[in-house]
Amino acid sequence: MTEQDFGIYQVIEEIGRGGMGVIYKATDPRLNRTVAIKKLILDHVDPDKKDEFRERFRREAILAAGLNHPNLISIYDVNIESAHSYYVMEFLSGHSLRRELELRPNNKMPPQDLFALLQQVCQGLSHAHDMGLVHRDIKPDNLFILPGGKIKVTDFGIARGADNSDSTLTKPGVMLGTLAYVSPEQLQDARHVDHRADIYSLSVCCYEALAGVVPFCGDGLTATLMAIISKSERPLNEVNPEISADVAAVVAKGMRKKAPERFSSLVEFEKEFERAMGLSRPVAPSRSAGVSPGSQGNAPPPVAYTPGLPVGGSVRLGGNRQHQPTGDELPKASVKPWLSGRTGEAAKPSAGQPITQSVQLVKPIAQFGRQGEERGCFMEPTCLAARNGKIIVGDGVMRYLQIFSRDGRYQGESRPNSTLKNVITYGRFSKPISIDIDSRNRIYAVDSADHFIRVFDAQGNFSREFFNKHGKDGGLASILCDNAAGQLYISDLDNGCVHVYSAETGTWVRKIGTKGVGEGQLQLPAGLALDRFGQLYVVDYGASKVSVFSKSGLFVKSWGSKGSSKGEFNVPRAVAIDRNDRVYIADTLNHRICVFTNNGDYMFSFGGKGLELGKFTGPADLSIDPENNTLYVVDKGNCRVQVFEILAG
Repeated sequence: MTEQDFGIYQVIEEIGRGGMGVIYKATDPRLNRTVAIKKLILDHVDPDKKDEFRERFRREAILAAGLNHPNLISIYDVNIESAHSYYVMEFLSGHSLRRELELRPNNKMPPQDLFALLQQVCQGLSHAHDMGLVHRDIKPDNLFILPGGKIKVTDFGIARGADNSDSTLTKPGVMLGTLAYVSPEQLQDARHVDHRADIYSLSVCCYEALAGVVPFCGDGLTATLMAIISKSERPLNEVNPEISADVAAVVAKGMRKKAPERFSSLVEFEKEFERAMGLSRPVAPSRSAGVSPGSQGNAPPPVAYTPGLPVGGSVRLGGNRQHQPTGDELPKASVKPWLSGRTGEAAKPSAGQPITQSVQLVKPIAQFGRQGEERGCFMEPTCLAARNGKIIVGDGVMRYLQIFSRDGRYQGESRPNSTLKNVITYGRFSKPISIDIDSRNRIYAVDSADHFIRVFDAQGNFSREFFNKHGKDGGLASILCDNAAGQLYISDLDNGCVHVYSAETGTWVRKIGTKGVGEGQLQLPAGLALDRFGQLYVVDYGASKVSVFSKSGLFVKSWGSKGSSKGEFNVPRAVAIDRNDRVYIADTLNHRICVFTNNGDYMFSFGGKGLELGKFTGPADLSIDPENNTLYVVDKGNCRVQVFEILAG
């Protein structure tokens, strides 16, 4: 190995080696910083599949390089052009969870210590899943603990390619270390696993951390494979009697053989683990329109963790032992008829703290929903649509759609129909990701885990489905009804395009855009909107920009770049256009809504991270009711929907 193998990077020493790669400590002389370089080893890959492996690695590495989260390792550079395929990442000081367990008595840790790490892993991986990336190789070796207690998920971009090589499971010693953490579906059909494979692997890590042993292990490769696919684990609380039955049940659910029977998201997994430990965060006061802004308080910080040192005693959040409220103590959801006059009852920003200078153009007037599993509440609101006097909200944890009146009153929810013939989903979801309503009040919805378009009637009864035949590994990202043309626009992350379908027959018509980074090309197309001229606006969160196409599908213009300044985005997710031709973009990780002219000229933004009315924690979707020019925003992190009055301006 010579320094020239890695271009400008100057190798210092080898620091790690495994079946699929070698890691080097190196220096980037341009920025005078220490980096880590992982070089791929393709010796154990079928020669006929090496090119496919490199292409998959390139695609996954580009996606991973676009991730921006404190609990995910940062990737700086990737190279597959030369004889050596490698990527460059941040250099971490500390040790892996594997080493942490080796330092512990009996190779295990108490639940309190594990949860302090689990919170961070769930948050980081949830961000990756939201960006359309499944890790596929979660194990203690890839969970790295820094000296201050922060944990980072490492080693993106390799597991997917490795699992698609048939030879990796037949080479002794190559996959055995990882095998104990691989989900059953990944062993049987690795090309079509989704985020629930990571939930399985992380649950196995939890089992090992609490029990000191992995749940599935046999005498040899074949016996281990059979145990993973067909055998039940020994209950965690039997292996370690100090673990409660509730915690054991949560970990067991995460390891269920069938993916749909596990948790639907890592957010749900984290909350259930916390609940099982008796650590549930205090239920926030009702964030409905009847609660004054500023009275919410602050969310408790995560449990502090110091590598090698147990938390000990009763675990505390924010210094106080948390109380689990009973059903009678839970605050009840309430709403106000904010659209009947918009005076007096309309909530306003706190005195002396305007939301932004744009408050005269977009005014917060109400909110509805709060965290909870009751009707009218949300566990993880992911998407919404507002039209024809109703609001539909999708919940990624509860896996259904809720129907509200225009003023936020709960009216019902989506109902599957298991009696229908010639359908596959029956109207059930893994994670609803986008919704729209047509002129006949039919509800169209897509799921981030598959390529089915589900159709419900105005009351939420499932009626039919059709399939995006061009689908690949992941799911769909957004759906938009073009009532004038009787068509549906559907954004496809895998293919980097927008499909056009007939709304009535489900027949594919054409596609708009192609996968790539040039003009008119899309990386990760998500939110969709049409202006009054029939132009299609596509939010591309992979490229952090908005692309506009003509009615015939020709590229017109684009704007935006990654960042937090004016006109920049950090994971833009959704787009809507008001009757004044202003374009609203949900800028998720900047916790704001950005507003532009239809020419792409920046006008203003509003929001910012917070709990009070008019602020957000990760706005995930937005919709404008064309009848009253009212903006509705899914405030995902605060488990609510916020309502804004759009002024003429």
